[in-house]
Amino acid sequence: MRPSSSKVHRATSLAAVVLLTFVTSARAAGLLLYETGAPDLGTASAGRAAMAADASTAAANPAGMTLLDRSQLLGASGALLPSNNFDVAPQTTTSGGGGGNAGVFMPIGGFFYVYKLSERVRLGVDAISDFAGNFNYGKTWTGRYYVTREPLITGKVNPSIAYEVNDWLSVGAGFSFSVGRLLFQSKINRNPPKLPLGLADGGLAIESWDEAFGGNVGILLRPIAKLRVGLTYQSPVDYKFGFRPHVTGLGPLLSRLRTRIGGVKANIPMEVPQQVMLSGLYDLTPNFSLMGNVGWQNWSAFGEFPIGISALKQRTVEANLHFSDTCQIAIGQQFRFGEKWLWSAGFAYDSSPVSKANRVPTLPLDRQLRYGTGIQYQINRDITAGLAWELMDAGPAPFSARRGPLAGTLQGHLSSDYYNFLALNIIWKF
Repeated sequence: MRPSSSKVHRATSLAAVVLLTFVTSARAAGLLLYETGAPDLGTASAGRAAMAADASTAAANPAGMTLLDRSQLLGASGALLPSNNFDVAPQTTTSGGGGGNAGVFMPIGGFFYVYKLSERVRLGVDAISDFAGNFNYGKTWTGRYYVTREPLITGKVNPSIAYEVNDWLSVGAGFSFSVGRLLFQSKINRNPPKLPLGLADGGLAIESWDEAFGGNVGILLRPIAKLRVGLTYQSPVDYKFGFRPHVTGLGPLLSRLRTRIGGVKANIPMEVPQQVMLSGLYDLTPNFSLMGNVGWQNWSAFGEFPIGISALKQRTVEANLHFSDTCQIAIGQQFRFGEKWLWSAGFAYDSSPVSKANRVPTLPLDRQLRYGTGIQYQINRDITAGLAWELMDAGPAPFSARRGPLAGTLQGHLSSDYYNFLALNIIWKF
């Protein structure tokens, strides 16, 4: 017997509501990263738009390429070693543990090339990843009905050009092509709170790839010989992830819901925030420089987005994660000792894009403190090698989430939320 249209509509509406709940949660635990493995890792990004010391300026501020006296290639490779441990608060209603260290090792690195076309013109290209995250809480942790695993991986290639207008002004611009992969997994509770049936959990998974375009522009000012000022703008990068969810283990009683969810397609945009950075660098002595940044990132646009759901009828739902724009301040120094050694150190602060009241388990962002140091050694006139390390303290990110009786209440904070970045870089001038 064919089900009535009202039953079909109710099943479809329920599927859309369930899908909407998970899609809103699965917008990805992404961090906007400055850490490409370039030497400015050692200053915690302080001065990155004004340094123009090597080919990584193609990504940091393309205008700075005009300060490089020769063509240059820079390669960087390293690792991100996270420590993310969740402490469960007493108000949590689901049994389970803290999930152990949910952070997952990720490689980091970048490729940067600048070609000296003429005395005033430089061409550049860089290949980096500046928006990523990878968490795996396991299948038995207390928040498994919210999320168990959610890696987000992106990469982009950015060709650029720079022109030296005069002795004190350079301008530059770039165009980027990016690729992103979003994966989200969680468990589904099949046991009503007041009617425990002893059923095993079901599962939900979504996965999608997309490509996006963006760009960056920059200027570099040299009002006096000892001072450089850089200003850069990076455009938003808009991914449009689309997927049909994969649901498992719901059993015959929920087979219709499984069919409906499997037949529903969701489209979810994800905007990597646009940002502005102003950097300065001042040479106090020929061997000692101070540098710093102030910056702005448009996280409020990331938090507001439409979800398109295709069921019997196309519908669009506006979602709001209540994010706010953020600011960054950074300060650093570089000291050259001997003829061949350069030591860097720096500190940076990024404000939190979301308050405790609005923070969600799948995106536990908080304020960020960065501490960096690094050293470079000039092997000969053409080759310089460097090693840099940075510790990012991403904050305790406390939250209290309530999402219906099956998902329950999840409350707690991150007892450790640290990211260690370690990278080796090689500069070759020719």
